[in-house]
Amino acid sequence: MNVGLLVVCAALLGPVNSSQPVVSVRTLLREMIRLDHLTQRPNPVYSAAQASSYDRASVDPNTNWFANADYGQYIRDESRDGRVEHVMADLIGPGAVMRFWSANPNGVVRFYFDGESTPRIEAKLEGLLTGNVAPWGDPYAYVSARGANLYFPFPYARSLKITVDDTGRNAKGLYYQIGYRTYAPGTAVETYDPAREPELKEPMAFVARSLLASSVVTGKADSVLTRKPSERKVTVRPGGQAVLFESREGRSGRAIDQFRVRVAGLLSPAKDAALPWRDPRRNHAVLRSVRLLADFDGIRCVDVPFGDFFGSAPGLNPYKSFPFEVTQNGEFICRLPMRWKRSAKIWVRNDGGVPFVATASARAANWPWTDEAYHFKAQWSVDRGSTRPMRDMRMLEARGEGMFVGSNLQVTNPTEAWWGEGDEKIYVDGEAFPSTFGTGTEDYYGYAWCSNEPFVRPYHAQPRCDGPGNRGQTSIARFHVADPIPFETLFKFDMEMWHWAEVEATFARTVYWYAKPGGPAPKSPDGKLLMPIEIKGPEGVKGAIEGETMRIVSISGGVTEKQGGFAGLSLGRQLWWRDAKAGDRLVLQFECPKAGRYVIVGNFCHARDYGIHRITIERQTVEPIDFFGELTWKKLSLGTFTLPKGPVTMQVEVVGTHPGAEPRQMFGLDYLLLEPVK
Repeated sequence: MNVGLLVVCAALLGPVNSSQPVVSVRTLLREMIRLDHLTQRPNPVYSAAQASSYDRASVDPNTNWFANADYGQYIRDESRDGRVEHVMADLIGPGAVMRFWSANPNGVVRFYFDGESTPRIEAKLEGLLTGNVAPWGDPYAYVSARGANLYFPFPYARSLKITVDDTGRNAKGLYYQIGYRTYAPGTAVETYDPAREPELKEPMAFVARSLLASSVVTGKADSVLTRKPSERKVTVRPGGQAVLFESREGRSGRAIDQFRVRVAGLLSPAKDAALPWRDPRRNHAVLRSVRLLADFDGIRCVDVPFGDFFGSAPGLNPYKSFPFEVTQNGEFICRLPMRWKRSAKIWVRNDGGVPFVATASARAANWPWTDEAYHFKAQWSVDRGSTRPMRDMRMLEARGEGMFVGSNLQVTNPTEAWWGEGDEKIYVDGEAFPSTFGTGTEDYYGYAWCSNEPFVRPYHAQPRCDGPGNRGQTSIARFHVADPIPFETLFKFDMEMWHWAEVEATFARTVYWYAKPGGPAPKSPDGKLLMPIEIKGPEGVKGAIEGETMRIVSISGGVTEKQGGFAGLSLGRQLWWRDAKAGDRLVLQFECPKAGRYVIVGNFCHARDYGIHRITIERQTVEPIDFFGELTWKKLSLGTFTLPKGPVTMQVEVVGTHPGAEPRQMFGLDYLLLEPVK
């Protein structure tokens, strides 16, 4: 970021007004690339909440609190022009929608502003949320690991109703989240007007470029950006500590708008993996056992493991988001501004077993302290233990006035099964029921369907997910830059621990927020920081011929995939064939070690969207098998076969669908066992 960027921002998006400004698309676009608005009381003030498809059976902590039918839940249905529209959000303004997410967008969505009977926006929901409806292309709308996201401001002066109909597909299974803010009555808000989209072309292009380049606009009054950042080199022995940055200049306000630490000696992935898991030289051991601490104006505001603070845990997981970045060569960058009135100190303490060698760089500037200013804070906590009973994990409880701006989560999961069915529940200023009630942990973090696909976006990321499925170490993050959550007296953020399996797992959380001075310091973990547990790959069934390793000779329809994510699969995966039609055939080949007669037993998936299939092995056909049922894997004997040594052909043909099944004709093979006939 440079002074020229700030000038361009002011020219395209309008200057910052110290008096209460008129809220418009332009002013809200500016907030998408400015981080200084997070560091003080909002002007104008607003509250933030979320409309979602959470299961309405969840009434209170004593009544179905962990109900999981988080789809197809609407405020009401309305009949209009011969169609039924499901109302997702019915918002009373002045306000603005800032985020829209769905796991399975379908139907036609309509935005009715200010009580109008004609929608100002009407589009296929899938197109709108995946970047295929102008002018909301990438990076405003996109898909990240199967989750469809739209970050764009839609302000309204009086009201906004958002509906979806059943066009194309059935909306009864729709998952959705709509994040919005509500301003105080009387706040001047300029309602979104499609006719003014040409005026927004250049501002939107500028914001898009800034998001993708992580070009942060701070807009401080005295931004001494031409000065060389202060730099300190430290070597911290085990048990020691060292200061990375300190300011005791006694001025009336300063801030760091960029903080970098380059860590020396971190290992390449190959060298790191070659060492035993508990070796103190491992990257995950170094970055978890060094604490990053910060005091502003004598108040402890940060006490977080170094790697977790930067969203890189466990180990070195490179990614580039808007507020945080981690590079392959070991540079850790925080762009969230840190303000203070009189003094600041940032240091590290080494609780590990090897020296910590680093070079810290902090870019500081004068920034007058006001009664509206906030300190930056970060807190780390961890749960390790059984995933049963299901429970709410407290991510953050903060008292006083402030602004919640994000979190990251590191999960150690010993199984391929999904660990994140849990919903986020956010209570603001003493609410009895959360004003933000989510639909799943991955939904909060902006992806979907427990995907293990890595992704990096300006406001959220999954830089690591080991697999297969969701086994091993996972690191995810979300930053509320465009959609922060203000609070005046109390903020509580719970995340359900809702795992598919009963296992011993670890959930380590880092949260970020800003707060008025005087609040309690973040609670530090007791004793030494818990190291991540080593999770080895899943074992295979002895003697099994793995379905996912079979050679695909031919396929006449549908698609195949090596699918993981379920507990109990041999080697953690199965061969998955989906969306074929009756008559389609999948021809496979496997190796028989010795010619002879064998009973062939297969471990097959059964589920509600699986079909009826006919299996033929070496020209011997088995009676059609109906794989419809509740999700499970069953061992089935296919009969006795005479097999040659070497390649054996196996054909799977779609016969049809059970009357009660969802018509996708899926087929899943975990493995085959060849049992010799004596």
